[in-house]
Amino acid sequence: MVAYGYYCLGNARGLMQVGWFMGFFFCAGYVRFRGVILTACWYMFLYLTVLVVAQLRGLPVDLLRESIRSGIFLGVCVFFAFLLDMVAAQKEYLQASIKTLREKDRMISLLNAKLAKFVTTPLVEELAKDEGETVLSHQRRKITVFFSDIQDFSIITDAMEPEELAQLLNEYYAEMINIVGQFGGTVDKIMGDGLVVLFGAPVTLEASVGALRCVQMAAKMQECLTILNKQWRANGFAHAINVRMGINTGLAVVGSFGSDDWANYTAIGGQMNIAARLQQMADPGKILLSHSTHALIADSVQVKRLGETSLKGPHYPIQVYQFEGFGKEEKPIAISWQAQGCSVCLQPGILDIPEKESFLQMLERYLGKPTESS
Repeated sequence: MVAYGYYCLGNARGLMQVGWFMGFFFCAGYVRFRGVILTACWYMFLYLTVLVVAQLRGLPVDLLRESIRSGIFLGVCVFFAFLLDMVAAQKEYLQASIKTLREKDRMISLLNAKLAKFVTTPLVEELAKDEGETVLSHQRRKITVFFSDIQDFSIITDAMEPEELAQLLNEYYAEMINIVGQFGGTVDKIMGDGLVVLFGAPVTLEASVGALRCVQMAAKMQECLTILNKQWRANGFAHAINVRMGINTGLAVVGSFGSDDWANYTAIGGQMNIAARLQQMADPGKILLSHSTHALIADSVQVKRLGETSLKGPHYPIQVYQFEGFGKEEKPIAISWQAQGCSVCLQPGILDIPEKESFLQMLERYLGKPTESS
């Protein structure tokens, strides 16, 4: 290129400078500072060599001027080579940083997948909002609480090996927790064979919506247990798993309780105790509702009224209902009777046994006990 530019065009310097820049930027893309400088020096050496040969042949060449120009250009090359070297170093650093970040992101994703088994999805989603203030602070909310446990679990424990029991519980909880997620509940805790679920915390729900979802979840769990018992029986498991469930709706304080080192998101208050007592009262395979829960969803469920009951903890009687199914509850039959000095209206379908006994005692007190002559 140098020879052709000098002998054919008569201006080797311009063409040589183009060659320098071409080699300079070509090398800058692949090599670092040393390679760029060597390339610039090589082109400059060729250029000066051609100038010396031209002067020896008698051609007019100002070697001093061209040497100064070449030195200046070499200085410019050194400066830009230094800049490009810094850019290349920064590029390598960024590539290494990106690689490290990707590796850390992969590790965090794996860790999150493992932690998701210990922290419920609604709780994680709320932690990501507003710096987790909803979860970390204490709030007074109207929630629906669900308690369940397995009947005669201690007998089942004695009859099974620990490994078999662990497998059974894992299969049981896998289905139950999956159902909790389907209806938007939050698993509060697992206590051996007991399960506690919250509706309305940390995700806010309308009280009636949370109550209905909770009852729907409980009914779905009982249906699932029927299928699971068939599978376990087919696999040789002798004991049937019967679960008692209690549901209550009321005000509670929800939030994180614990210390700076460890905390647990849960709800506290008397309403939690009521749900736990209802679960203890329930017959195997049955679902008991408090009056506060039933009042919110009375048009959507059919229940059997069990009457008022004094529970351990609350200082007032609790009206208890047993869930029977979904659908609008039929209007109870009313019996009316009137006579001189007497008017009676009865709804036998909603009277519980204590109320029936109280009515009979009232009749006996004022009318006397019936006799054969009467």
